Amino acid sequence: MESARHDLILMVRLQEIYNRITDALKERGSPPPEVLELQEQGRRRQEELENLEQQVLQHHEELREVRRKENEFQLELEHFQRQKSTVNNEREFIAVLSEIDYATKGRDEAVGRRRELEQLIDQLSSEISSRKQTRPEEEATQHDVSSGWETRKSGLKDVVHQAAIQAHELELQLQPNHRARFLRLLHSKRGVAVAAVVDGSCSLCHFALRPHLQQRVRRGQEIIVCEHCHRVLYLPEALQEEPE
Repeated sequence: MESARHDLILMVRLQEIYNRITDALKERGSPPPEVLELQEQGRRRQEELENLEQQVLQHHEELREVRRKENEFQLELEHFQRQKSTVNNEREFIAVLSEIDYATKGRDEAVGRRRELEQLIDQLSSEISSRKQTRPEEEATQHDVSSGWETRKSGLKDVVHQAAIQAHELELQLQPNHRARFLRLLHSKRGVAVAAVVDGSCSLCHFALRPHLQQRVRRGQEIIVCEHCHRVLYLPEALQEEPE
């Protein structure tokens, strides 16, 4: 009976250690909100910057095409202006004037669009430059927060490592059959092999224990499992006496 009580106390201790391991791993895998927010802000800023730079590239491509058209219309305009002085009749004169009007309109539209694009490129380039100037300060803030989180993650890793060593040492002290049962339950019950009895029921599955089982759990002299979830049961106040 004493060996069973000893192992029961060790199982409760082991469960507490595995709970710490679970909590540490969960926290390590879940960055705090401020880290997530900074990461999201950084992602959005980078995405916005890349979008602005892409717009500038597209405007430059269009600007090259507009300048080409402007030059073509200017050459056509100069050509027909020269030709105007060589016409021989009214019909040819009207035709040349029509070509001059067409070339003038095309050139003026190209000039207007060129100026609009040049203004857009200047505005976007200024915005990009401003964003890049503030970026080092933003990255420094993000670095400080991220460094703090990395330090915390490293500390949590040490917690898991030390707890795993403690757990292994305690597991070796369990009787082989009790150790096998505990580890099997730990695996099959999602990391929780032991449950306290609260108000006569299993605290995890809330199954009410029969009176005689409650008495046996209260004595704490044997390994009793829940009839519903099969976890090892214990009554905290019944295990006050520590094993040697």
